[in-house]
Amino acid sequence: MDTVMDPSYVPPSVLLGPEFLKKKLYQLSSPQDYTLGLSLVRVSSLYVDDLRRQPAFREDRYGTVRKVYVVIEHDMLAVVEYQRWMIANVEVAEVKVMDAGDHMSMLSAPEELAGNLADIANRYT
Repeated sequence: MDTVMDPSYVPPSVLLGPEFLKKKLYQLSSPQDYTLGLSLVRVSSLYVDDLRRQPAFREDRYGTVRKVYVVIEHDMLAVVEYQRWMIANVEVAEVKVMDAGDHMSMLSAPEELAGNLADIANRYT
């Protein structure tokens, strides 16, 4: 696609292209939200070194926070298989599933996302 990655640049960087954004992040979002997203695109670090230096998730660091994962079934960037893998590797209290929305679900399915977040807040506070 039209995304440019430059691993030789320090830190390794990525620039998401307009076609990638349209097909993978904003495929269910409005044309206006896609256009706004295009205007916000910047070169970004892949954070490889930062992630390498981070200690592993452990009970003593993150165990006191109950985690809820919201699966976005139509996310073309973090596909469902990857989302399920993340769920399998980090203990979560609950899994919610959204049938609507793309990777930018706060734009493409705001009512469903807000409803899920409100349910989570009410249940776990």
